[in-house]
Amino acid sequence: MKVIITRPTETGLQFANLLDDDFEPILIPTLELRFKKIDTDLKKYNWIVFTSPRGVMGLYKNKNNIKNFDLANKKIGVIGVETEKEVKKLFGRGADIIPKKYTAERLLEELKKHINEQDKILIPTTPSARDILHKNLNADLEFVYCSEEPSNIAQKLKDLKEIIKYEELKNNKIILTFTSGLTAKNFFKNADSELRELLKNHYIVSIGEITKKTVDSYGEEYNSIIPKKYTINGMVEIIKKLRNKN
Repeated sequence: MKVIITRPTETGLQFANLLDDDFEPILIPTLELRFKKIDTDLKKYNWIVFTSPRGVMGLYKNKNNIKNFDLANKKIGVIGVETEKEVKKLFGRGADIIPKKYTAERLLEELKKHINEQDKILIPTTPSARDILHKNLNADLEFVYCSEEPSNIAQKLKDLKEIIKYEELKNNKIILTFTSGLTAKNFFKNADSELRELLKNHYIVSIGEITKKTVDSYGEEYNSIIPKKYTINGMVEIIKKLRNKN
């Protein structure tokens, strides 16, 4: 069963490696990441809040550029378990705050329980990220990475149409996956009407409710499914269940 992975190439390969031999992963990255240099002073911040593993990596890549780079006395908030894993991997410590539901809204709720008006927060992120935390907290944004559309998306999606048509001749369904609203937005922006129509007969697995809303905005007819836990492993579990329906 073919699984279309729209993550950036490096993380897309990691996703593909989680699938067993019953699946054929096809990588069609709808964005690629570019990490950026920043110059700030961590001394003025009480909290560092990460909304994705890329934000963690982006801050880590700047450790030699940042003044007073010491996280030992900082409080750390993360949006979910995958982001905390990256914090542990790169910084050797866990998070102080992690919401039960992995959305920016729930992270904001949890942070408000623990921060005070004097606390200053740093959010290493990307310009394309949702702005809910910045608007509601005493926070500074540092753009440690940006997302760019690959130049070959249109051709990749033309090839995908032919793949889907061939699978339909064999009465097979494909699974299209999105791990962020931006991966979905870039996909549908470059998909023509024929491809969009074809996809209505296949499965779409979105990592969480915000990503699903983006998919649904392009058509309520899409069979977009989200896992109980908004993680890649949660998506893999859904994909395995869909295999048995095929």
